[in-house]
Amino acid sequence: MPHLVELPNAKNIIKTSIYILITAESACILTAETVNLAFFRHAMWLSMPLGLFAAAFVVTVIETYKMTRKNKI
Repeated sequence: MPHLVELPNAKNIIKTSIYILITAESACILTAETVNLAFFRHAMWLSMPLGLFAAAFVVTVIETYKMTRKNKI
């Protein structure tokens, strides 16, 4: 962590990391709550894995988008 401050683009790295964290966490919570509401709170075993899958999917989509955009330039 002390070496992060020395990087020239540290502000951009931190901003991007916070953006990904908030987006993934929001997708996780929304998915879990949607499953809970759809199955009338009897599907806790289903809402947690689906929420984690949605969060992982969001992170993957964001990173894939960044990679494809970087390769086009």
